[in-house]
Amino acid sequence: MRLSLLLLIGLIVAGCAAPAPMIDFDPSYNFSQDRTFAFISEHPLIKEAGAEVGNPMIEGRLVQITANILAARGFTRVSNPEKADLAVGFTLGEREKIQVDSYPEFYRGGYGRWGWGSGYYGGYSGQSVDVRQYTEGVLSVDIYDPQERRPVWHGRATGQITKKMQENPTPALEKVLGSIFATFPPSN
Repeated sequence: MRLSLLLLIGLIVAGCAAPAPMIDFDPSYNFSQDRTFAFISEHPLIKEAGAEVGNPMIEGRLVQITANILAARGFTRVSNPEKADLAVGFTLGEREKIQVDSYPEFYRGGYGRWGWGSGYYGGYSGQSVDVRQYTEGVLSVDIYDPQERRPVWHGRATGQITKKMQENPTPALEKVLGSIFATFPPSN
């Protein structure tokens, strides 16, 4: 029973670790007419106030992965955002978070009547509390109509930044951007 409970808690935590991206778009905008894209500027990454992006190559990776995704969907990259159908920009942020988990702690008082677990002789001994600090990263992708100078699509993903991601960010960025762009362009 205890093993089943731990497995269930593990599955819930794993499912919550990377929630599905939040996607929003202007339903009045006709994406089917768009064929070209550009990045909003030579440096399309904006960092939220207080965000520390220690790796200066993140911006280049975001640009390249996004260009690959959009090209695979039939879009052509152009250099001038004023001449593109769509202009793409990024916002990157991070927050220090604290996770507090509390669960009942049982003590074993013997084998009990049936010979397994704490059974009849076991009992409740209080609460166990685990406190963990971690960094939550937030990546937003915004797509604009450059002719009308207005946003038409927004995707945002949030997840825990691990040491493995910091050491080799490309696979994590590919996964996150892939999930953000999973339903792009929207079919109105």
